[in-house]
Amino acid sequence: MLDPAVVAATKASCRAALEEHPDLQPLSRASRDGSAPIAEARALLQGVRQHGPVPQRLAALKQALGDQGVPVGGGAFERFLIVDAASNAVDRVADLPVDERVKQLFLHNFELFATARVPEPFDLGRASFVSMGQIATLSRFPAGQLDWVVSGIPRSWLLRVPWGSLPRLVASLALELGGFGPAFFSHINPNRRNQHLLLERESLRSYHRMARSMEQQPCIRGLVTASWLHSPDTFVVSPHLAWMNQVFLEHGGHVVPLGPAQLDSGVLHRSPERQQAYDAGTFTPTEALIIWPRAAMLAWARGHHEFSEDGGVRRPAMAAQGARA
Repeated sequence: MLDPAVVAATKASCRAALEEHPDLQPLSRASRDGSAPIAEARALLQGVRQHGPVPQRLAALKQALGDQGVPVGGGAFERFLIVDAASNAVDRVADLPVDERVKQLFLHNFELFATARVPEPFDLGRASFVSMGQIATLSRFPAGQLDWVVSGIPRSWLLRVPWGSLPRLVASLALELGGFGPAFFSHINPNRRNQHLLLERESLRSYHRMARSMEQQPCIRGLVTASWLHSPDTFVVSPHLAWMNQVFLEHGGHVVPLGPAQLDSGVLHRSPERQQAYDAGTFTPTEALIIWPRAAMLAWARGHHEFSEDGGVRRPAMAAQGARA
């Protein structure tokens, strides 16, 4: 159960930032005065998505406010929207059907937003703005090194799957997931403490928190994700990443190829070996789809209490539940 004192302190931090920080005060005053651009921006943030139209519209509203003489530069506009949304969401965190540690991580993120102690800048043009906006509006769930959103597998991805892998995907969808969704779709946390590292134990800890949250949501069919980070083609050049698929392959999950990856996806970023292999024509970046059916993921979590928050002290067994809602 969340500590009421922590909830109150988090809300106070958000309110103090909005009312006292010199970058946010002008926007707070404009909001109280009924600014139409701010009212629209606050409403739009509720639907912000990675590849949607919201960031572009927010950029236009930011420009309109600047033209009206409201200071919006230096990330002030973006930070105001996120802290304002977090302030309004604090009291709803306790009622979310997720693991208690996830609720604590929500409050921790809100505190970081309020104090601007995040490694990524508040910038509409960056993917991290979308992730922060979704967390602030309770549509993205922090689990540590990884976050998740409630989504599913787009039907259009069936066209990306090689013919040889399609029967296996269809069988998994029909017999294990029971459909294309809803499912937890995991993402890497862009504001994680070690931005340049991915740690196996921290990913497993995140999956355990997701499983404990999934247990409370019977409609969720399993975990899915897709990335070049899960493609076996990546592991040929970067074998140190092969652990990323191990938990799925050993515990009832599936890895399905999805075809070419976009070069702007980060596959060549900070990786001389992948860049050199790509330049030499020996590496073609591809993506892979991960499917971890509900029953298999919960069974793994029941057997791995070392990833729970009690440091390995045995918890009551999680109830086994089927993959279909």
